[in-house]
Amino acid sequence: MRKSFIDPLRDFGDALFHIQKPARYVGGECDAVPAIDQDDQRLRIAICFPDLYEIGMSNNAIRILYSMLNEKRSSLICERVFAPAPDFENLLREKNIPLYTLESGIPLSECDILAFSIGYELLATNVLTVMERGGVPIESIERSDKDPIVLAGGPAVTNPLPFERFFDAVWIGEAEAGFVELMDQVAELKKSGAQRTDILRHISRHPSVWMSSASCKALGIEKKKRVVRAIYPDFPKTAYQPSFPYPVLNPVHSHGTVEIMRGCPNGCRFCHAGYYYRPQRSKYPGIIQKEVEDLVMQKGYREITLSSLSSGDYPGIVELFETLNSKWSAKKISFQLPSLKVDSFTLPLLEKISEVRKSGLTFAVETPLDEWQCSINKRVPLEKIELILREAKAKGFRSAKFYFMIGLPVSGRGMNEAEAIVEYIKKIAAVERIAIHVNVGTFIPKAHTPYEREEQLSEEEALECINYIRRNFRYMRNIDVTYHPPFLSVLEGIISRGDEAVGDLIIDAYRSGARLDAWEEFMNRDVWRAALKKFNETRGEGAWQAYLHKRSLREELPWHTISLKVSQQWLKHEKEKAENGIITAACNEICTNPCGICDKYINIVSNSILVEPIFDNIEFVGSSNKKIRKIDFEWAKAKEDNRIRMKLVFTWSKRDLAVLYPMHEVANAFSRAFQILGIPMQYTEGFNPQPKLELSPPLPLGVESERDILGVFISVDKDAQQRLFREISESSLAVLQSINENLPKGLAVDSIRLAQGKHTIGSLFSAAEWKYAFIDQESYSIACAALCSNSADFISWKSFDDSRELFVLENFEPASGKIKNFYKTLKTFSESSKGKEIKFRACRTKCFAKDEAGNLLPLEEAL
Repeated sequence: MRKSFIDPLRDFGDALFHIQKPARYVGGECDAVPAIDQDDQRLRIAICFPDLYEIGMSNNAIRILYSMLNEKRSSLICERVFAPAPDFENLLREKNIPLYTLESGIPLSECDILAFSIGYELLATNVLTVMERGGVPIESIERSDKDPIVLAGGPAVTNPLPFERFFDAVWIGEAEAGFVELMDQVAELKKSGAQRTDILRHISRHPSVWMSSASCKALGIEKKKRVVRAIYPDFPKTAYQPSFPYPVLNPVHSHGTVEIMRGCPNGCRFCHAGYYYRPQRSKYPGIIQKEVEDLVMQKGYREITLSSLSSGDYPGIVELFETLNSKWSAKKISFQLPSLKVDSFTLPLLEKISEVRKSGLTFAVETPLDEWQCSINKRVPLEKIELILREAKAKGFRSAKFYFMIGLPVSGRGMNEAEAIVEYIKKIAAVERIAIHVNVGTFIPKAHTPYEREEQLSEEEALECINYIRRNFRYMRNIDVTYHPPFLSVLEGIISRGDEAVGDLIIDAYRSGARLDAWEEFMNRDVWRAALKKFNETRGEGAWQAYLHKRSLREELPWHTISLKVSQQWLKHEKEKAENGIITAACNEICTNPCGICDKYINIVSNSILVEPIFDNIEFVGSSNKKIRKIDFEWAKAKEDNRIRMKLVFTWSKRDLAVLYPMHEVANAFSRAFQILGIPMQYTEGFNPQPKLELSPPLPLGVESERDILGVFISVDKDAQQRLFREISESSLAVLQSINENLPKGLAVDSIRLAQGKHTIGSLFSAAEWKYAFIDQESYSIACAALCSNSADFISWKSFDDSRELFVLENFEPASGKIKNFYKTLKTFSESSKGKEIKFRACRTKCFAKDEAGNLLPLEEAL
């Protein structure tokens, strides 16, 4: 492995253009921390959500950690890394280049700390991919003083035993409750000359850190200590202002997130997250409003998720929605509640949700019968759903999604559940004619819950139930049934309740090619089935199946040295109530059923926030020092009833890393910058309003541009048109600088003018000038020959032999909608030239329109 920082464009060259979505691997995002020099001696932390970029950039825990750690920038630096897709993993291997951080290109082997946030058990093989491709030994026992310390945290490692071989240590609980302070202490230790073992010893002393056996052996620790979950009691009064990069590829969840409540008052007995995040801590409404404002005005988000495990249980949720909608709906900002318990879903809340965007409704029913719902401690009254659906249909909602689980520890476990789900959905379908999406998953018993000793349904049993449900709705066009593959649930169940031996299974599957197992297109069942077979051959028939079986009360569970602060006696009592169908009331500030979480420092915070106190001790997490330069034009301040539509026309360029950005992401980057700066964009109509932007025709990946065209429709004070012309002229330089400060690396606007007519870019675009620069003389000669034989297809061209450059003026045929494109000609010629690759760089340098006489003029002047 090399010992220098990685520059993707330099080190991979043209090979980068042959992999899927190369923008995943180059960084350059707006608001990322600046790159460091190779001789920078601060503590280097690589933080990783071990999945593809689009998933990792959606993860709120990563956003918070990145922001908090980089607040300590004087002593440490924190940079991101995500799991590579198989094509990029192969490229890393072929080029002998280590996986690296996105900000500076630091090889992972040259970091001091490699920290994983793990939210899902099937990320296990991704963890090994990241380590091995980063030059970090994947087994803890093989690491030496020169290797990073490998840490992990997150809800999927509250039973860290299956990961014993891979992690040096695991943080149990919430990072705000001491993890950043611990890393700051580690930074000071490094500065004072401490070695890896000294740092590991210091980490091991924290009460919320679990140490692997290899780490304990290296430190001379004979017996593992009891570990207690870290809980952040100040969450209700904490304002999160994440200084986190805005993604250059649209993430899976492309909205801003405001966590309005941590923990959940409902004790659903199957829900690991409900126990991991206890107790309920509701955030003060004023802080929520401040966080929303920051996401809209500082980050440019137009969709905001008010996140929690059960957002409908946030006290005063309707009033909060009303406040937010009254402030932001005119700007087309919408709000979503992803987790709504039916009991807390009200018609007034439905009214507020539907004001800006009407996304589908979601109901996590889990199990259909009343007695089963009492058993799992989650009531979902059918009559309440019927009432909501009737009202939703009247307000324009056209679909609803229903989530169910099979294999729950109820009296009718298995096929009886499937039959009951079918009858339940038929009743729902009879209420209103809407699209019904049914998703069925297999219940997975999780550690630290009342069901931690229960049996898990086998793959065969689960498939039988799912196929029964699917057959019953095969011919109903408004009902579709999807399901989480039972085989994946089996693997998740093995890892979630496994012991140290499961590490053998994980590493064997990884060595055989298992990658990105949570993705259907990458999951290789044959590899995993072979690994399971080998596991049984090595450890005895039924070895892996035993992890899915019921555990006796006498059996010592692998994870019982770890405490989430919920007492074992309370979990046992909850299990007894489940067997008798007894509901446990929701938690409240006057506790009548103590579980062991609350003490003099940690308490439920709920209705007390409704009488919001005036306090000066707000905690700020991740607060940014970035100053946003707003556009303060008078013409942008008109009331809605006094606006007319006009269009601003920009020329812009795309260079460097931006040649890897897809065109729709370029449009998103511009609209985000305009929103941050207060440019009053027009929006489309309909259920999902979008900014009205138009761009010159898209370019192939890897092609630069110099004077492409962007049009943005704006709302203008009809009485201030003259001020608009004057202010655009007088302040154009300031406007351009402000926009460019809020664009990712490689994108820049170069000029601005007001459109003179009502023509669109598409209706006027007639020709484009391109510059082709060739790497060698042979490629240049071949291109000239190809151009001569196709010269009739182009308006004109000229060559410069001394610099191996060609300039081609390419015609656009409006009738066919096609451009005579020499770039495609070169690519086709190269592919058919018996192995000779034509090496060149391409740049579209100018776009043209035609006047009435047929003469070409710059497109921006014709608009």
